[in-house]
Amino acid sequence: MDRAILRRKPNERSSARNSIRNSCAAGELVAIEAARDLMLATPGYGLSIDAIAVSVHMSKRHFLRLFKRVTGTTPHSWRMEKRVRGSMVDLRNGDLSLTQIAHQYGFADHAHYTRVFKRIVGTPPSVWRVTAVSDSTDKFEKL
Repeated sequence: MDRAILRRKPNERSSARNSIRNSCAAGELVAIEAARDLMLATPGYGLSIDAIAVSVHMSKRHFLRLFKRVTGTTPHSWRMEKRVRGSMVDLRNGDLSLTQIAHQYGFADHAHYTRVFKRIVGTPPSVWRVTAVSDSTDKFEKL
């Protein structure tokens, strides 16, 4: 990536990223969208990056480079963030245990889920659940 892009202010980076997106071929952008759709459709299966690259007719190296150029992050990080964000709905509902949620979203176990959740959100899922439930209860009581 161009060093000038890295030196820009945060709000200028998004416009720089848009110009990078514009420099990609339309077919490449469609392929990245298809890859993201595939990763969203199979959150618990953990398709390998090789399998995803093959599904969009790219080499692994080209796919990784292009995905990062378009999204600003790696496919693995993007997928983990989507899994965690998706799991927040089940956490808020409170119907499932953390272990059940972890397995439902493709994490190896409760500990793995907690580590990834804390890295992305900043708090462990159990703390986030209590906070989210109390916030929604407070909002309901104010009505």
